Amino acid sequence: MKIRDLAIRKKFILSFSILLFMMLAGGLVVGYLWNQVDDYQQIKSDVAETMMRFDNAQKIEQDFLIFGWKEIDFLEDGKSNFTQQFFTEVETVEISLEQKSNSDFVKSKGLEDEFRSILISVNRYKSAFDDLRKLLYTRGFKDHGLEGEMRSYVHDLQNCESAEEKVFAFSLRRHEKDFALRKDMSYTSKLHDTADQFIEFVKEASIEEFPHMTDRYKSKTIDAIRTYKNHFDKIVQTEIAIGLNEKAGQFLQLNRNKKETEPKISLLYQKINKQNSSLRQTASLVIGFTLIVLLLTVFALVYYLRKTVSKPIIKLDNIVKKVLSGDGTAGKELNHDGKDEIGSLNRNFSLMLDNLRENLKLIKDKNESLELKAKQDEIRSWNIEGLSHFSDLMKINSNNLSEFANSIVSEIVKYLKANQGAFFILNDEMQEPIMELKACYAFNKKKYVHKKIEKGEGLVGQTWLEGETIYMTEIPSSYIKITSGLGDAPPRSIMIVPLKTEKQIIGVLEIASFHKFEKHEQELLNELANRLGSVIESIKMQEKTQKLLEQSQEMTEQMQAQEEEMRQNMEELQATQEEMNRNQHSLNEAINFKDLQINMMSNLLGKVYEGIIFINTDYQIVASNNYLLDDLHYNEFDLVGNHPELVFKTSLKKRIEALQNDPNFILTGVSERQEAKIMDKFSNIFDSRFVITKIEHKGEIFHAVLFNKKDAEYGKTVLKHLFNSK
Repeated sequence: MKIRDLAIRKKFILSFSILLFMMLAGGLVVGYLWNQVDDYQQIKSDVAETMMRFDNAQKIEQDFLIFGWKEIDFLEDGKSNFTQQFFTEVETVEISLEQKSNSDFVKSKGLEDEFRSILISVNRYKSAFDDLRKLLYTRGFKDHGLEGEMRSYVHDLQNCESAEEKVFAFSLRRHEKDFALRKDMSYTSKLHDTADQFIEFVKEASIEEFPHMTDRYKSKTIDAIRTYKNHFDKIVQTEIAIGLNEKAGQFLQLNRNKKETEPKISLLYQKINKQNSSLRQTASLVIGFTLIVLLLTVFALVYYLRKTVSKPIIKLDNIVKKVLSGDGTAGKELNHDGKDEIGSLNRNFSLMLDNLRENLKLIKDKNESLELKAKQDEIRSWNIEGLSHFSDLMKINSNNLSEFANSIVSEIVKYLKANQGAFFILNDEMQEPIMELKACYAFNKKKYVHKKIEKGEGLVGQTWLEGETIYMTEIPSSYIKITSGLGDAPPRSIMIVPLKTEKQIIGVLEIASFHKFEKHEQELLNELANRLGSVIESIKMQEKTQKLLEQSQEMTEQMQAQEEEMRQNMEELQATQEEMNRNQHSLNEAINFKDLQINMMSNLLGKVYEGIIFINTDYQIVASNNYLLDDLHYNEFDLVGNHPELVFKTSLKKRIEALQNDPNFILTGVSERQEAKIMDKFSNIFDSRFVITKIEHKGEIFHAVLFNKKDAEYGKTVLKHLFNSK
C-alpha cells in the first residue's frame, strides 16, 4: 500500500510519531546535559553557602575575641551565644562538606579530594578556636578566672599599713595593668624586680621604725607578695599561650588555619564554576542542533500533509459552495475513487444532497418549535419587567401606607389589564384584629371606603384565615359588579391573594377582571404578594417610628427648660469656685515655706553623712550626692538606673526587706547603723558604716542610704531628729 493511500488518521499518526521521536531523542540528550548542569549548579550553590557560613563563623569569631569572651555567661562556664553560634556554623559546614565528598556526582567529577582537603582545614580551624576559647576561659576577666583570683591577692597587698608598702603595692598593680594593656614582656621583669624589692624591704624593716612589722606580719606580707607574683606569672603564661599579638600563640594558629581554608574554598568554587560553564555551552550547542533538525522535520511533514490532505479538502469545499449557490452539476465533479477518508467523504456528500429536501422539512418543524419558545421567552420577559416595575414602585412610595396601597393596586390592575382591585391591610392595634380596606380601584368608594372584614368573613376573610390564594371563574351575579358609563356586569374571574410575612398574614389583595387570568399572570400576582408583605410591615414600622420621634421632640423641649434652670445653678457654683481660688492662694504660700524648710534640711543632711544614695522600689539608683562623683570617681551614667551593689559589696535589697519587720525602723523611720564594704570606680575597697531611711514623695516610696567611711563617726541622734522634724 502506498503512503498516499493511507487513512488520514494513520498519516497524522505517522507524522506525529516521527516528530515525537525526534523531539524525544533531542529531549533525552538535552535533559541529560541539563541534569548535569543542575547537579553542577547545586554543588556550586552548596559551596557558595559553605563560603557564606565560613564567613559568618569568622565574623562570630571576631565578635567573640573583641568583646564576647568578656561577657558574664562565658566567664561563668566557658560557653556563650557566640561560641554556640560559631560551632553551629562550623559543624554545618563540616556536615555539608562530608555529604558532598561522599556523593556519587562529586566522585564522578574528581572533586572528592578537594572537598576532603577543605574538610580537614575546617576541622583544624574549629580545633584552634576551641583551644583559644579554653585559654580565654582560663584567663578570665574581672572577677572570674585567673584575673578574678588576682583581685583577691591585690586586696591582701593593699591592706598593708605603711606608706612605703602601699607605694610598692601600687607599683606592682601598675606593672600588672601595663602588661594587661600593652602585652609587653618588659613589664613582667619590672613587676618581678618590684616584688623582689618589696620582699627585701619587708625583710630589712625594723620594728622600731615600723612598729607593725612583727615577724608574723612580715611572713604574712612576704607570702602574699610571692603568691601575687606567682599568680601573675600564671596569667603571663596564659597570655603567651593565647598570643601577645595576632602573630603569636593561639592567635597565630587560628589565623593560619583560617587563611589556609579560604583559598581552598575559593579555588573549588572557581573550578566548579568553570566546569559548569563548559557544560552549559555544550548543552546550548546540542539544543540548537536539535531545534534545527526538528524544524526541518516539521517542514517535511507539513508539505506531505498539505499534498495528501489539505488540497483534496479545499477542492471539496469549493464543490460544496457551488452546491449551496444552486449549481445542479456541482456534485458530478466529486471523485469517488479515493481509498482514504476524503474519498469516503465525497461519496457521503452525494448521499447528503439526496437527503437535503428531507432535511428542509425537518427545519420547518424546528422553526415552529422556536416560535413556541419565543412566546415563552416573551411571557418570561413580561414577568421580569413587571417584578422590576413594582420593585421600583415599592421604593418610591415607601413612607405613607395609604399612598403606597393606592399606587400598588392601581398599577396591578393596569399591568394585568384587569378592571377592579381592592387592597386590605391588617389593623392589629384593636382588641380583635381586622382587615381594613386601605385602597381600591374602580370600586364604589362610598360603599366600600370604610369596609372592615373580620377573620373568616367572606372570601377575603377566608383567605386571611386559611392563608391560601382563591381563584374563581364562576362568580355569582350578586357578589360584585364592574360598572362603566354604559352599565355594569359581573367579572369573569376573581383572584384573592394573601400578603404574608414570616410571622403572619398582613394584608389581602383582591383583583377582578372581565377576562380569565392566565397562568403566568397568576404567578406574577403571587410573587408580588410575597414581596408586598415585607414592604407593608416595613412601612408600618416607619410610621410607628415617626410617632416616637414626635414624642421625643416634646421631651426635648421639656429638657431645654430644665437646662435654663441648671445654667442658673452653674452661676452660683462659679461664685463658690472664686472663693476656693482665694483659699488656694493662701495654701500655696504655706507650701512654698515648707519647701524652703526641706531644702535647708537637705543641706544639713549632706554635712552629717559623706555619701547619700536614693533607691526606688525597683532597687535602682535614682539620685546621689556629689561625694560619689568627687571621691568615689563615679559619674551619673554609672549610677542612675544601676543597682546599688555597684557601690556596696552587699545586698541592700535583702537588708531593706528585713527592715520592714523591724519595730525600731517602723517607729523611728531610721535603721540601726550597719557595716559594709564600698568600692570606688577603680575597684578600691573601703570599710563603711551606713543607715537606711524611708521617704515618701508624691505617692512614691524611696529609701535613702547614708554612709561614711569607717573612720568617720557621726551621731545617729542628729539624723533621727532631722527626719522626725521633716
